[in-house]
Amino acid sequence: MEFIDVSAKTIEDAIAKGVAELSIDGRELVETKVIEQPSNGFLGIGRKPAVVRLFYTTVSAAATEEEKEVIAETSDAVSDAPVATDERDVAESVDDSPVSVKAKQELSKETQQIIAEKGKEFLEKMFGQMGLIVMIEKMFTADKITFQVHGEDLGILIGKHGQTLDAIQYLTNLVAHKEVSGHCHIVVDVENYRARREETLINLAKRLAAKVKRNRQKVSLEPMNAFERKIIHTALHDDKHIVTESAGDEPFRHIVISYKK
Repeated sequence: MEFIDVSAKTIEDAIAKGVAELSIDGRELVETKVIEQPSNGFLGIGRKPAVVRLFYTTVSAAATEEEKEVIAETSDAVSDAPVATDERDVAESVDDSPVSVKAKQELSKETQQIIAEKGKEFLEKMFGQMGLIVMIEKMFTADKITFQVHGEDLGILIGKHGQTLDAIQYLTNLVAHKEVSGHCHIVVDVENYRARREETLINLAKRLAAKVKRNRQKVSLEPMNAFERKIIHTALHDDKHIVTESAGDEPFRHIVISYKK
């Protein structure tokens, strides 16, 4: 993959700056790696900025939605390599927050509000750097804060299958929980993309399951995050002729749909 290196005062600012730069050319963020931690030096001498490497891909505008969606079909003969069952997918996706798992605890409304304000401030700053005019709708539940972003031409915030959106959500959780006791998971969404993506995945799972039952051949889906893999598992869980398993390691872990005799 290609990459760019970006420096800023903090790691969060460097990533935000990089996301804004990639969005200008329609490039899609795939992975981030911290190259150098920021340092204040001694009495301001020897101060060093944070350096972050952002790996990206460029998706051809001519690619069809089905080509983007997918699916590498494999015959039984080709796919006989052992496939690990995916119990960990369920565990991983209970809370897809990138922040270290903390003990669940009741948060006061004041603390939740502080987390929300810090998260919203970060998003507004990032979108401002990207030159986007947006409206951010803020919603609360007992253990979750959702930021629904509205505006025009916001596809650059989503990226291929939500990869850029997931990166933005990751950063927002990190920034909002910095120096705050307790944890309240933050979800960042753009024009209800996540609900639409879930519906797409459920329909895709059912369509592929029907094909597997007709052809008796395994089908391998493209790599997905744990949350999306759980959607596929759940959608096909009650089909007595289908079994779903996972293969590969992150970030290439993917689901295999097979016929159960």
